[in-house]
Amino acid sequence: MAVTRACRRQQKATYSALAERQQRRYHDPIRLMHFRGDEQGEDMRYLRGTARRLQDQIHGNLIGAEWLKLSHRPMAWVLLVIFLFFLVLSLSVPFLVLALHDGVFTGGETRVEFPVITAAQIEQFRRQISFPGLFGEILGQVNGVGGVLAVILAAGAMGGEYDWGTLRVQLARSPDRGSYLLAKVLTLLLILLAGIAIALVVGSLFGLFCGLVLGNVGRIGVADVVLLPIGMMRALFIMLPYLLFAIATGVLGRSTMAGIAGGILLIVVDAGAGAPALLATVDNPMVSLLYNLLIQQNVNALVVVNRGTYGLDPMVMTNLDPAHLPHPLQATVVLAGYSLLFLGYAWVLLTRRDVPGGVS
Repeated sequence: MAVTRACRRQQKATYSALAERQQRRYHDPIRLMHFRGDEQGEDMRYLRGTARRLQDQIHGNLIGAEWLKLSHRPMAWVLLVIFLFFLVLSLSVPFLVLALHDGVFTGGETRVEFPVITAAQIEQFRRQISFPGLFGEILGQVNGVGGVLAVILAAGAMGGEYDWGTLRVQLARSPDRGSYLLAKVLTLLLILLAGIAIALVVGSLFGLFCGLVLGNVGRIGVADVVLLPIGMMRALFIMLPYLLFAIATGVLGRSTMAGIAGGILLIVVDAGAGAPALLATVDNPMVSLLYNLLIQQNVNALVVVNRGTYGLDPMVMTNLDPAHLPHPLQATVVLAGYSLLFLGYAWVLLTRRDVPGGVS
């Protein structure tokens, strides 16, 4: 009798252990994947895929919303018109110089000589106003006046959310601040890329008109067309550190003016630090290394690549000597490093600070 009771107790304990193991097997997610094999593996992969699709849909909705906001802001269109005005104005300078030099307006009877302009510079003007050098000149203007205007747009895109109080509403709908910042940056880059494309069209049409008047339109090869998207992306990448710094300072100061001030200050300070070009020729590895880590030096290196791709010589019109500039690969790495640094700073500020209005 005692033996029977002992056997029953042992059997009951065994059943309890089996039941507990079975419960752990089917209710613990980790054990579920381990014990049920491919069936549960497929389920988990399906769930992960669904989560990724939902996340992509959220990102797509954020980018769509940001595109709608930026493309309908008068500020973006005003800045584009200002840039196109300065682009046409800059292209008008070599056109007028060449027209007066060649006597186009007088049928060749009167030619104006410019003592301060050398023959090499006259030839450079001809390349700037004809294809394919016109592409290099337009992209150069994108990274000149266009860069300053792009900083203003970036500051307005981020700081305007604080000025108008829309950031609180946006984060209430999409509380993932990292995704919101990423969507903001990507949309800004897409807007600027569209602006670069418009500038190329307008500049090319104006250059075509100038070329017809001067009798020197030039020609466009297949390689020029193939390299044009690369040049556009390079011009956009050159502006990236300044854009992200403007966004970061806009978040820091919680206003558009703070972002504009920060972005313009970076441009001025960096250009001033890179002004003493003699530092590039100093026979001191440490001085040369520090100088070549400046943003401006690496920007100049990539600008020279863009202009040189279309036959423009930077040494004719400026004092930029490619021999004293960083290697394009180094310039790409340095600018990418600055961009990640500024983006990370903006991300930390946005995700760890309270937003006025109650969103924490």
